Amino acid sequence: MVAGFLPKDFRIQKVVQVLNENPSLTVPELAHGCAISISRLSHLFKDELGINVKHYRKDCRLQVAAALLVSTSMPIKEIAYTARYRHSSSFARAFKTHFGMSPARFRRKPKQAA
Repeated sequence: MVAGFLPKDFRIQKVVQVLNENPSLTVPELAHGCAISISRLSHLFKDELGINVKHYRKDCRLQVAAALLVSTSMPIKEIAYTARYRHSSSFARAFKTHFGMSPARFRRKPKQAA
């Protein structure tokens, strides 16, 4: 997530705010909420923030998952589904790529991961 940066375009501001509050929304849902096409949203987002909207959304989802791992005893599989991953293996792979450790290890050593 991009901390302390406010995009100029009000539509991108809205998307960033919505994703920070509810990262489970899909890119088509975000585009529809802003009344613009998916491709226009993608171009504007990349121009404003310098990263792809899908990557930002994925980062938000993984940040929520990380918080759930540390603050709850929910099973990892359930956290994966909460973060809108269809398969826990896909979640574990994305999590390890992002944080450098598996979700289980992250849960055991949250202070080292932060």
